[in-house]
Amino acid sequence: MKRILIILIIFFAAYYGWTHRSNSGATSVELSASQIQALAASVKAEEVVMYSTTECTYCHEAKGWLTQNGFAFTDCNMSVERRCESEYMALGGNGTPFLVIRRAAKEHLMKDGFDSDEFLAAVRGG
Repeated sequence: MKRILIILIIFFAAYYGWTHRSNSGATSVELSASQIQALAASVKAEEVVMYSTTECTYCHEAKGWLTQNGFAFTDCNMSVERRCESEYMALGGNGTPFLVIRRAAKEHLMKDGFDSDEFLAAVRGG
């Protein structure tokens, strides 16, 4: 019985890690690399704020994806700046990375971690 329980725990942990990683690293099938690059060139750092912590692995992955694809963003590291933690709490944050996208008079809160498709849709105004 203990072996079955351990196997189930390992399976669910691996599945969760795989699905979270695949969401954070996926590139949208709707946009080509050149379209993503053009979109990235239109984004200003103040339009995308990422609330992160120094020790957050998923934050590092999200920053890597944004940087690799040429997106400007503001990193508000709560491990370093108290102001960032206050803003994060006021926005109702409950996990990291927590992104706020403000473009074209719209605000989108990415409360469930980073997902490239969700990010691209928010930046496009969807």
